[in-house]
Amino acid sequence: MRKQLPPTLREIADIVGEPAAVLLAARVGGTRVFVPAKVSDGHWLVDCIGRQKAELLASHYAVDGRGMRIDVPLGGGGAYPQLRRTIAKRVHDMDKSNASSRTIARDVGITARTVHRHRAAHKGAKNKDQGSLF
Repeated sequence: MRKQLPPTLREIADIVGEPAAVLLAARVGGTRVFVPAKVSDGHWLVDCIGRQKAELLASHYAVDGRGMRIDVPLGGGGAYPQLRRTIAKRVHDMDKSNASSRTIARDVGITARTVHRHRAAHKGAKNKDQGSLF
């Protein structure tokens, strides 16, 4: 599963182990957090992954005796990535049925601009129903 983790979570997993990295993503994923150079009892990081692992993480991110802010990504199974995949699939399916951008946007609950971005992302993909110009 480690390959499915975003790079920052993989780095955290290398330091404190994959289960602790997943716990961290579940608790604060999608946000920027401050990791102090030294953790104290009752700190959210200690409560989340335990004292020993929190100390390992704190020492890794400590710079000149000070802590550091890090962006903790959502884990691979987070709700937001799953929502994005679902939206992309719905846009793609409706696009194959030749629905207009306006109809797709209204039915899926996104903007027409987002529909255009999805279409542009799929433009490079081969469409077996479309013939070649050259």
